[in-house]
Amino acid sequence: MGAHDRGRRLFLTASLSLVAGAGFTRPVAAQGAAASVEEFFRWPQHSDLSLSPNGALLAAIVPIHGRRNIAIIDLKDMSGRVLTAMKESDVGFLAWVNDKRVVYGLTDLQRPLGEVTPGGLYAVNVDASEPRELSAPIGLRETEAFVRFRRAQFAGVLRPPASDDILVLSNDRNLQHPDVYRMDTRTGRKTILTPQTPGRAIGWLADQAAAVRVAITDEDDLRVGVYYRDNESAPWRKLAQFHPFNEPERGFTPMAFDYDGSLLVTAPAGDKAAMYRYDVKENRLGERLVAHKDYDLGAGALGSSAGPIFDHVKRRLVGVHVEAERPEFVWFDQDWANWHAMVNKALPDAVNVLSRTSDNTKILVRSFSDRDPGTWYFLDPAKRRLEQLVSAMPWIKPGDMAPRQFMRLKARDGLALPAYLTLPKAGAAKGLPLVVLVHGGPYVRGEVWRFDPEAQFLASRGYAVLQVDFRGSLGYGWQHYQAGWKQWGLAMQDDLNDAALELVARGIADRGRMAIMGASYGGYAAMMGLARDPELWRCGINYVGVTDLTLLTTATWSDTNQLFKDASSWYEIHVGDAARDRERFEKTSPLRLAARIKRPVLMAYGGLDQRVPIEHGARMKSALDRNQVPNEFVVYEQEGHGFRLERNRFDFYRRVEAFLAKHMG
Repeated sequence: MGAHDRGRRLFLTASLSLVAGAGFTRPVAAQGAAASVEEFFRWPQHSDLSLSPNGALLAAIVPIHGRRNIAIIDLKDMSGRVLTAMKESDVGFLAWVNDKRVVYGLTDLQRPLGEVTPGGLYAVNVDASEPRELSAPIGLRETEAFVRFRRAQFAGVLRPPASDDILVLSNDRNLQHPDVYRMDTRTGRKTILTPQTPGRAIGWLADQAAAVRVAITDEDDLRVGVYYRDNESAPWRKLAQFHPFNEPERGFTPMAFDYDGSLLVTAPAGDKAAMYRYDVKENRLGERLVAHKDYDLGAGALGSSAGPIFDHVKRRLVGVHVEAERPEFVWFDQDWANWHAMVNKALPDAVNVLSRTSDNTKILVRSFSDRDPGTWYFLDPAKRRLEQLVSAMPWIKPGDMAPRQFMRLKARDGLALPAYLTLPKAGAAKGLPLVVLVHGGPYVRGEVWRFDPEAQFLASRGYAVLQVDFRGSLGYGWQHYQAGWKQWGLAMQDDLNDAALELVARGIADRGRMAIMGASYGGYAAMMGLARDPELWRCGINYVGVTDLTLLTTATWSDTNQLFKDASSWYEIHVGDAARDRERFEKTSPLRLAARIKRPVLMAYGGLDQRVPIEHGARMKSALDRNQVPNEFVVYEQEGHGFRLERNRFDFYRRVEAFLAKHMG
């Protein structure tokens, strides 16, 4: 774990008071030269800031000894201490167990994604006493699922935080279907909370008193079961069984329990998903709490906090975070609405996420935007005082970054295409070279309003950057999602073309200077665009991308096919069947169309990628060479489905910069 240093003072914050009295002022960043590749793609300097339950202490992950470690700040005098001082691993996350103890997990950001990382789960007092290893490192590869190994995985803290216990998931009894345990962080002993399971559980939900009362089970042929019990000793009873793809109208997703014991779910309300209280006695949807005309509730992007917001002092649901065009908040509590309005007035054009202490005196604000990767503040609502703490990436100057503009473009069949456009700050938005940056998945919410280092990097180099949530993307209703089934290389590809050409028609983009770029599915779309529409694109960049649909759906060594027992059924619905759809697969696999590619290609892969095995890239490289297509091909041997090492990310984006400069003019 590394040594604990209790005596070292950490100069983490300047406690800059931005506001005094009744009015707020906002700091203004100075403008300067374009940020470097390293500045865009370094790991954040600060993360996971959180208040102790009583508001006396602040914990944060900060750089110490060149590693991510934990610092504790005493808010009485802003003195700090180093809680962990590891030199050979990094803290991956932290959470408060109670006012005097934290739990954290380890990773190693200086090893490639495909290599073994330290892992493990640990707890320690804030004075560095009583450290405890709760779950030992197990030699887990980051590209493999944790269920292959016996381990405990942090699942949550108890409310109220009146003990040293936490909730963990552990697969002691079944490697594939973990149970929920209550674990003592001082002794490491754990007690199973799910001794009787209603089936092959793939998800659990505990109420606010840490009683596990909902189980999500894996039924046959992609069906999902939802089971419920009134308390820990009551028998399980089935609320529903449904096929999430063939019977969407019957499906719902349990999200959380309110303090009154009511179950909160998302379920269809027409084309979009809304949030409801579920009537467990009548086994039907109850009161509808929040719905949005354009967006699904609960469909946040990776890392998003979209969903219900609870006040653990008032002991009730107080609001809902909706991932809309920009993140929105619906408040049921006037105090929270007032606090949020107060912060929004001081920090406009930002998303401001609030969390408060049990003594009601302090509110921690995480503020982020399309130009700010994240800055933390303290709000004293009684004194109307806002104090800036730290920034996630202090070397990024928001004033130098480009705005991220939301727009709805139109596909040729009339489908609305949500998209974000990032334009260079300098010069007029007219006749610009365009990079269409395609998200992976593809069946995810790909684009949200936030700081996007790729888009900002490309815009800083003079390119207009278009990011489209093409058909198949989640978050915009069932119709938008289902329209992408079996449309790889077809209508999904049309959407990218149509969106780009609309920017040309508006005079923003230069039709003769358009590039297509993406990772995973985005890499597939880049290769497919070059093969299907060779005259549209000037060049393409494929980052860990699929190149052969038959290989995608049949590669037994991919993690999807190894760990997901119904992978073939999922692929059949979303992509197709390699045998029955052979002709379509041939026409929509870039590997089979290499002879049609005329434009230069940059391809980058991880040598240990188990999601999109290296064969996709190696075979594509051979096919391009046979057809004398100019290409650059780089393999980061020990990386997986993404590049963890900063030096590899820096190298890749330097290549991107040089490649685009060479081929886009």
